[in-house]
Amino acid sequence: MDKSLINLGNNKVVEKAYDDILSNPGRKVSEALGTIINIGNTLLWPIKWANERTRIYFENNLKKYEERLSKIDDSKIIEVPTEISMPILERFTYVSNDEISNAFINLLTSASSTETIQFAHPSFIQVIDRLSPDEAKIIKYFSVKDAIPYITLSKHDVKAQSAEDLLKPNYKPQIDTSSYITLCQKANDISDEVELNFSNNLSIYLDNLISLGLIRDLSEYFYLIFKEDYQRLTAKLLDEYKDHFSSIPENLRIDSQKVKQGMFELTDFGKLFVKSSIT
Repeated sequence: MDKSLINLGNNKVVEKAYDDILSNPGRKVSEALGTIINIGNTLLWPIKWANERTRIYFENNLKKYEERLSKIDDSKIIEVPTEISMPILERFTYVSNDEISNAFINLLTSASSTETIQFAHPSFIQVIDRLSPDEAKIIKYFSVKDAIPYITLSKHDVKAQSAEDLLKPNYKPQIDTSSYITLCQKANDISDEVELNFSNNLSIYLDNLISLGLIRDLSEYFYLIFKEDYQRLTAKLLDEYKDHFSSIPENLRIDSQKVKQGMFELTDFGKLFVKSSIT
């Protein structure tokens, strides 16, 4: 390890570590980050250069950013507003997870081009800060799906005078539609399509994405575009929870089932976030 990187008592040495990284940036990086590079804002990160890991994170993220810029035509490169570039470059010093770092890199890249600057809202920096790696994967999945259908399966109470009544072929008990037990709530295919580190947290992840304003929950509607998905999800759940209906005569099971359709979809804010930071 370079001992100069842990010499916090000598700010000039720490500044030099930062200067070394940005001393010979590519031409496009110089144009996009010109103000930051030229005005010598090295004092904004003195403590960040306390260890080699921090330096490696910054170098790796900056390299990925430079690779993104290489795909943009020279005439479209613009200087990134400092309210976007400064906080993102600071995060380059400690963000190591690929999903999260890529979101910051994509946002910085969006702010570097005349064609995409309109998508780079400064608030997206805080949005990325509040995403877990799994949530970043989920929102990326939304970027190709826009909306994801779900099914909630419940079981209505069946009222009968006695257990023997239920066994009578022509007996039709009363189904109490005001009372039901939820067996599975908002079942969807996300865990099957996205490799999550903690799939049991899916409902929490979706709640967080809703709280961030990226997606919304549209419940109790049947969306024709998802007709086949609803049928498939319903069949899958009824098979999974068949034991819960086994005590009910077969000719009465449909009446005892409560199936609600809905979907999660990207909000306009979420679509803008996807354009700037995900795709």
